[in-house]
Amino acid sequence: MKIFILAFLLSLKTVGFAHETYFSFAEMQYDTECNCLEVTLTLSAHDLEAYADKQNILSSTLEKDLINEDNRQDLVQEIILEGFKIKQNRQDIILFYEGYELFEDGTCSFYLRSEKIDDTECSLFYGLFMDVYPEQQNKLNYKKEKDQVVYNYFVFKRENTIEL
Repeated sequence: MKIFILAFLLSLKTVGFAHETYFSFAEMQYDTECNCLEVTLTLSAHDLEAYADKQNILSSTLEKDLINEDNRQDLVQEIILEGFKIKQNRQDIILFYEGYELFEDGTCSFYLRSEKIDDTECSLFYGLFMDVYPEQQNKLNYKKEKDQVVYNYFVFKRENTIEL
């Protein structure tokens, strides 16, 4: 009976703290009015908080750091923009932070806009969290007119060429 209880308690701990996969999702489209890319990055707030804590970027909780402008800028610059980069003609494209939202389901979204770029093609690096979590999988949904193309990013494939 003691073995059964011990096994049961250990399984509860394993199930309660299991985190088998890590995901983030991005939606991107080319805006012909500004000749720029608009991006929405959606990820687990828990994963972002844990990652920021491991990188010693978090000064309090994620929610409090996002409210504070300086702390929020650190999170965006050192985590979000390091894990999501766009190049065109081998030149880094500047991404501007537009805002964020925290949702009740435990996710958060960051809204980004690029500088003006040509509507040809770009190279997109999406290695967000992969330096700490090798299980991380990121997915980009590129919306082009009425179509959409899905690009997958893994620890062994962090970059894709996107036809704009």
